Formats: sequence, C-alpha cells, structure tokens
Amino acid sequence: MSYRKNMLYILALTLVLKIIVVLVAGPSYDLNSDDRSYLTTAQIWLDKGEFTYNDPDRPTVFITPLFPALLALLMKVIGPGLVLEQTIRVLQAVMVTVALYLVYRIGTRIFSEKVGFWGATVSAFYLPLWLVSNFILTEAVFLLLLAWLVRIALQAMERPSVGRMILFGVVWALALYARPTIALWPGLLFLLLLVWKHLPWPVLLRSGLIVALVLVLCLLPWWVRNYEVSGGEFIALTKSGGNPLLLGTFPWKLPPVEVQRTWHDTNNLWVNDASDNRWAKERIKEGFTQDTLNYLAWYTVGKFAYFWGKIYYWRTIAGIPGAVVAVMHYAIVAFGFVGVWLARRNRPALTLTLLFAYMSILHMIYLAHGRYSVPLMPFLTLFAAYSFFRWQESGFRFRKPKTVETSPKF
Repeated sequence: MSYRKNMLYILALTLVLKIIVVLVAGPSYDLNSDDRSYLTTAQIWLDKGEFTYNDPDRPTVFITPLFPALLALLMKVIGPGLVLEQTIRVLQAVMVTVALYLVYRIGTRIFSEKVGFWGATVSAFYLPLWLVSNFILTEAVFLLLLAWLVRIALQAMERPSVGRMILFGVVWALALYARPTIALWPGLLFLLLLVWKHLPWPVLLRSGLIVALVLVLCLLPWWVRNYEVSGGEFIALTKSGGNPLLLGTFPWKLPPVEVQRTWHDTNNLWVNDASDNRWAKERIKEGFTQDTLNYLAWYTVGKFAYFWGKIYYWRTIAGIPGAVVAVMHYAIVAFGFVGVWLARRNRPALTLTLLFAYMSILHMIYLAHGRYSVPLMPFLTLFAAYSFFRWQESGFRFRKPKTVETSPKF
C-alpha cells in the first residue's frame, strides 16, 4: 500500500469538497464578531496605515499582526467584499490541507507511516477543521504554522543543523505573530532535551542561541512599534490577557454576550484590559475563598474537560448534525489520551504530549474553549490512531500486543 500516494488523493478530495462548501455556502459562515473585526483592521491598516483593533481611534497591542497583514495584502490585490472573503476561505482550506500533510509526516516520524496516514485521514474528515476553513479567524494559519514548527523540531532533534535552527526560529516567530499562546512551548522543549541529554551540551547551547537570536531579530520590529505606541512600555507580544482571564473566572458557563457588553464604560481597550485584570483577580480570590470546592473543581477538572470536550462546531457543514461530530470527537479524545499514555516512553511522541500539557494548563488558567483546542486535534488524532492499532494488534483485548509498528526512537 502506497500510503503517501493515497494520502495525497484523500487530501486532494477533501480540499475539493471544502472548496465546494465555500463556493456554495461560504458567505453564511459569518460570525459578525472577531471575523468582521479582523477585516475592519485590515481595511483601516490599508486606508490609514494604522494597526488597530475594535478601536479605530487608537493603535492596538491587543492582537498580533500576521493574520490582519495577510488579509490586508489580499484586500490590496482583490479589494474588499465577497470575492475577498471567499478567496480567504479557499486559501484557508489550502492551509488546513497542507497542515494535514505535515501531520501525516509527523505521525510517520513519531510512530509509523500507517499511523501517520490514518491519523491525517481521520483529521481530514473531522468537520470542525472544515469550519476552520470557513470562518475568517486565525485557526487555519496557526494550524499550518504549528504543524510546520513541530515537524522542524522533530527534524532538528535528529540532525540539529544551523539551517534548521534558523528555520525553527523564523517559524516560531511567525507562529507567535499568528497566536501568542505558543510562546513557551519551544522553551519547554529545550528544557526537555536538556533533561534527556539528547544532544551534546555544546550542540544544544549553540542551537538554543541560534534560535533565540533569530527569534529576537524577528520580533524586534514588533517590540519597537509597541514601545512607541504604548508611550515607553515593553510589550513582548500582546496586552490582552484581561478578557480571557476574566471570562475564565465564571465556573461552568459564560455570561451571555449581551451581559459582557455592559461591563465597560469606554471603548478604550487599554483601560478595559486593566479593568478586566483587576476584576478577574478579585473574582479568583473571592471564589477560592467563599466557593472553594467549586472553584477548585473548575480550575482543574472543569476547565480541562471544557478545553478538550467542547466541540468547535458552531455551524453545521452540509447539514451534518452535531451528534455525528460529537461521536467522532469523543472517540478521538478517548483513544487519543489512551495513546498518550501508551506512548509515554516514546521520546518523539513526548514532544507532542508536552504541547498538549502546556496548552491545556495555559487555558486552564485563562479561558478554556473548544476553539482553542481545535488546532491540537490533528496531533491528538495521531495518538488515537496509534492506540487503536495497538488495541487491534492485541486482538481488541486489553493486553499487550505481540508486535507494534513504530518508528525508531531517539
């Protein structure tokens, strides 16, 4: 069986189907929320040369510029309107498809080509990733950059060349410009390699310095710009933690959007962020003092369950009901976390386990939401495929299989 050829066929087929969905129903995937804000940001950036967000009178430090820059570039060529928005959706479908091919290659390197193929194939038909193509949000570009970053990391751990370190630093910076939440994972990976003593200390030190230098050079223009617009404050990435921190303080259910819109007396995002941070800290202190067990459960099991259990299927695809997606989603999660346990001695696999742990903990501190876990689902699907084949080789019994098809380990 030619896994690579069949993988390309499946990805091509699903790309065509995604584009058909875009052409038939693309305009209906309009949230009239962050998606409109990104398009407005791009328009103002082109018209006035000012990078703003939800506050056209002030420069923003509340989002990173990669996705708005991409929208602005396309808008400059195509112009605003429906054609632009449909072009973005088609481009996002291509991004997701390329990302899934990288997931196939990652699965091949970590486990086996069989696991990589089936993990990417299941992901290709996972409908929340189809929504990623249709909603004009950051998920598609972030998924592509995250998959690229993981693939480079695995390659560099085997052969840490200068070129790969430079590329890793560049892609890390691009991923940060798309979504800052990835900021600490490469540093944690470096510490993991240090503990493993996987590479000679001089090689690891040289590699870390190269990556750090490239990252600093890539982020320096953003730091200078933020310093100027903030009046002398160093802002490494964004200044927008107040809102997700505050929303994360409401156990088990978010307040209605209409209520959230009454929280601020001003449209000044700088003032609002400071207010949200203060209120969030007050709510956390009060909650753990007066409602201890509920808040303890929420900030542990609750948020973890929300992060991985809330399904990103806000609109249906081709009329397919949410129940179908739910069965697929929970099967992936269940088999996936079993696979995480089974692969606990597989060092390449632990790089992804570290990613899952880091992103889970981060969102357990802030806002846990299915939208934020959806870029991780293709990687979890690799573990689901791995655990399924382990189960299959044991005769669908809960015992150790005689043989397990895996790739070489570090």
